Amino acid sequence: EKLDVRLGYDLCREEQEFLQKRRRVVASALKRVLHLERDLHGHEVPVIAVMATGGGLRAMSAMFGHLLALQKLNLLDCVTYVTGASGSTWTLADLYEHADWSQKTLEGPLKAVKEQVTKCKLNLMSIEHLKYYHKELAERAKAGHVSSFTTLWSLVQEMFLHERPRKYKLTDQRKALEHGQNPLPFYAVLNVKEEKFSTFKFREWAEFSPYEVAIPKYGASIRSEYFDSEFFMGRRVKKLPESRICYLEGDL
Repeated sequence: EKLDVRLGYDLCREEQEFLQKRRRVVASALKRVLHLERDLHGHEVPVIAVMATGGGLRAMSAMFGHLLALQKLNLLDCVTYVTGASGSTWTLADLYEHADWSQKTLEGPLKAVKEQVTKCKLNLMSIEHLKYYHKELAERAKAGHVSSFTTLWSLVQEMFLHERPRKYKLTDQRKALEHGQNPLPFYAVLNVKEEKFSTFKFREWAEFSPYEVAIPKYGASIRSEYFDSEFFMGRRVKKLPESRICYLEGDL
């Protein structure tokens, strides 16, 4: 019987299919940039990744700036993977809401983010917003999700960055990968057990993509839409609906 947890270190089927499509985009981009006289064969196309770390709004703005620079140099289409942690994931979550983001100038999104984060934020704790936060937390609890201070912070952060609720989910980003038109995003996060151990004593990396959520240490992966559900012996025993991406941004 098929398990709901995928065991092993092979790439999932969707990622393998994406790589085939993206390889053609990268090959064409490299030919233009390097002024090659012939097309690249499949085995000649390198896998290039852009990796970013965290740092809140500084990481977010820096990630926008670096991607814009790559775009201006005509190098963005040469990238297969783009990864981030903490603040840089906010950039990725914002961009991948649009299916063809890398095919349009990033000047507009960067300007919009600058305007948004520099606005007065006093209304984040207004009566109206507090009622909204309470309503959202109650609905999540009713659906079976476990709430914490991080859950509340996720809602506050969503309003800070976007000023409105978004129904947008991680799996919605698959639309931005259908034709290999953008790099494949990976969101990195540390799994910790702070109630028992410090982060320095226990930490294990987890990675989120529009296709899967995985902990490489164990060679275990689940479908991204299964995240938040409960598993036992490789099977999904408590099925919970996929969370909006703001809750992942708060955790990341």
